[in-house]
Parts: sequence; C-alpha cells; structure tokens
Amino acid sequence: MIALGLGGAVAGLLEDGSVQQMAANVAVMPLAIFVSIVSWMVISTKFYDSPVRVTEAFGLKQGKMGRCLLLGFVGGGTIVIIAPIFSILTGMVIQAFGEAPKGQELVTVIAEQTQAEGGIVFLIFFAFMAVIVAPIGEEILFRGILYPAIKQNGYPKVAAVGTAVLFGLFHVNLLTFVALTFVGFALIYIYEHTDNLLAPIIAHAFFNGVNVSMILVTSKYFPEPGLIW
Repeated sequence: MIALGLGGAVAGLLEDGSVQQMAANVAVMPLAIFVSIVSWMVISTKFYDSPVRVTEAFGLKQGKMGRCLLLGFVGGGTIVIIAPIFSILTGMVIQAFGEAPKGQELVTVIAEQTQAEGGIVFLIFFAFMAVIVAPIGEEILFRGILYPAIKQNGYPKVAAVGTAVLFGLFHVNLLTFVALTFVGFALIYIYEHTDNLLAPIIAHAFFNGVNVSMILVTSKYFPEPGLIW
C-alpha cells in the first residue's frame, strides 16, 4: 500500500494527460506488487523458521508444464476471440442510452504515440509492461492472492464472482468492463484446471500481446481499439 501510494503521488505530480503521467500510472500497480512480494519474502526469511516460497505461496508449482503451456495459449486465444464480442455488445447498449462509447484512455495515448516523433520509447516501455509485467503482477494479485484467500475461507462462488468483477472494475472503463469481467472468469477457470498460476499468466500475456499488436497495426484507422489488461 505504501508503494502504491508513493507511486500514485509521483504520477500526480506530472502533467495531467501527459505521456509521462500515463507511463507512471501503468508502472504503479506492478511496482507496488513487486515491492510487496520482496518485502514479504525478506520478513519471512528473517522471522520465520520455514520461509515462505514464492512458488508455493502463489501457486507457481513445478510439474505439468506442458498442460500449463497448452491451456495458457489455447485459453488466451479463446479469450481473444470472445472478449471483443462483449465489448461490442456493451458499446451497443451504451449507444442505446444516447452515449458515445469511449475506449480506455491508455489505448488512445498508444495510438497517438505510434504517430509521434520519439514515441517508440514509450511504445517499447508500454509493450513490455503490458505483455510481461502486468500479466505477472495482476495474476499474482487477483488469482494468486485474492481468489484463493476468499475461496479458502469457504466462499468459492464469492471468490470467483468477486475477483472477476473486481478485475473488470480495476481497469476503470465502462466499455470494457463486461469483457474484462469475462476475462477474469476465464483466467480463474484456467487456473483451477491447472492448479498453477503460470497458465493464466501465459493466457493473460497472450491476450495483451494480441491487443498491443492490433493497436500498433490498426492505429491509423481505428483510434480506440483493444481491450488491454
């Protein structure tokens, strides 16, 4: 929480709507998760006879690697196909109420940076965060910590629904809320059927990677595509 607060404070000092502020916002949550994990590991090593291992604590178990890879990529591909349908339907509902669907601000910034001079630096940073850092950080938080914590207290349905909805809300966008809630459910399904956090991390990374590629390729024609994160 301290790391999250400090990161948010730094982002708040930057110019509103600037690329620098957007980059800072993108980095805050993964950085906060990383700092929390390192702190936990240090405390565990110092004060407990049996230190907590990351692999055990977050479901990153050995074995069944083939199954994890298979379900990760197949699951990620399925999510890529189905999630946009929910986004399209949500957009139609929003339009029915007389409002214009609005994509994620981050997606718009990325599209702009594909045309901006020197924008390649931000694009490389964003691609790294979206395809590598965010899937690891978010899967540890949602499927590695929150979901099993609630489930193990005797509330499996609450754990599934609650963390999936929270995952959708986490991305703060009405157009993609339903789609990303579906993504949250799909990632839980993949996790449950592999008992290994590596599988949803792969699926999440694949989903984000496809979205990043689509944004970069189609930004000239569709300024607000994608369902990233």
